[in-house]
Amino acid sequence: MDNRNTLIFLALLLAQPLQAATVSLEQAVQAGLKEDNILKEEAERVTGAQAGLAAAKLSRFGGLKLKGMYTDGTDPVYAFATAMKQGTFSMASMASINDPGPARNYMGGIEAGIPLYTGGSLAGAIKMGGLGVAAAEAGRGRARSGITFKLVYQWLTVLLRSELARAAAASEASARKELKTAQMLKDKGMVLGSDYYGAEAILSTLRGYSLNWDSALKLEKEKLALLLGQDPSAAPEAAGKLAESDYTELPSGSEVRDARLDIKAMQKMTELSAVEEKVQSGSYLPVVEAFGSWETNSESLSDFRGSRLVGIKLTVLLGDPAYFAKKDAASARSAMARSRLDEARRRADTEALEAASGYLAAKESLPVAKETLEKASQSLELFRPLYRQGRQSVLEVLRAEASVLQAEAAYYETLYKLHLYHAQALLAAELLDENAVAEMSAKLALK
Repeated sequence: MDNRNTLIFLALLLAQPLQAATVSLEQAVQAGLKEDNILKEEAERVTGAQAGLAAAKLSRFGGLKLKGMYTDGTDPVYAFATAMKQGTFSMASMASINDPGPARNYMGGIEAGIPLYTGGSLAGAIKMGGLGVAAAEAGRGRARSGITFKLVYQWLTVLLRSELARAAAASEASARKELKTAQMLKDKGMVLGSDYYGAEAILSTLRGYSLNWDSALKLEKEKLALLLGQDPSAAPEAAGKLAESDYTELPSGSEVRDARLDIKAMQKMTELSAVEEKVQSGSYLPVVEAFGSWETNSESLSDFRGSRLVGIKLTVLLGDPAYFAKKDAASARSAMARSRLDEARRRADTEALEAASGYLAAKESLPVAKETLEKASQSLELFRPLYRQGRQSVLEVLRAEASVLQAEAAYYETLYKLHLYHAQALLAAELLDENAVAEMSAKLALK
């Protein structure tokens, strides 16, 4: 291929419009879940809760510390004690006990402590850690369901806007064709000018629908691209078709409440608050700890002398002025958690009722919307030959065209609500999982 042909080939290639990528509902959900930052945050929350539980469990083994210190002083008590620790104390030391010379000491050692009894605080911390992990995992699951619904909603919205934009473009093209014929008839005096200009006004209205719906489609595609982690200019197409589908009946009432992960998370947090309240109530109980230490002391970096100390320590809080205030605060947090749980259950019932009502309304109104579209289409088809025979005005034809577009838009919006409220009902029942998305994707796939 010579240079001239190469340039022609490249020019033709660049002149071809870029085809936007198409994505099915299932593909959109899978890609969106991988890109969502809220889910990443929830995953880290679970990791943090697991680390907190591990820390609470490991705290049963106490702690081990390495110690090291260099000191230099002339304080009599310090000098006396240092000589005793170094093993250099003698009767000569007594002569200068009130006015000792500088005493230097290098100290190194190991110290360990193991809790034997903590008044329930350690066991409570472990239990709260476990509840925190369970709550975080349930929260992550609920967040995943919520993000799944958001992706389903956005994909369905793109699909609806695509159908509306296509219908508006077709209606505008058809009306423009009829008006072109009317222009020729008007020039011959066969069409009234008032009818023609009225028809032009309707065409302008249809053109406005087309422009507005094209703009809305572009925006929804850009929003879908962002959810999928793409540049907005990618403008992915929803690879599907709004189709009539009948879904199985979903559970409601207590079945929904028992399944909801957000309610399970709040149940765990309520239990956690109750444990915290119990731990705070027992904070006056004694704490028993076994301890041991070994250390060496020397005036120089040689001739270290070692010593050890082991024992059991009992600590009893004889009085805490803030005890009752802390106890009341823990009790208030526990009561707040119970109230949040009750409200979550009520909200779950409301969401399930709203979704079921919306789905039922869309299902019942779908035959009406379909019949309206069929009647409007029949009316248009009857008007056209009558108009061409001079027995009807072009104004009536374009009115019928506009009626078809309105009926078609209402039909597609009803289909949209049918699938959207089904997804919302699945979300309310904690059933919007991979299998449910796959089923919806199959029902909405291009046939």
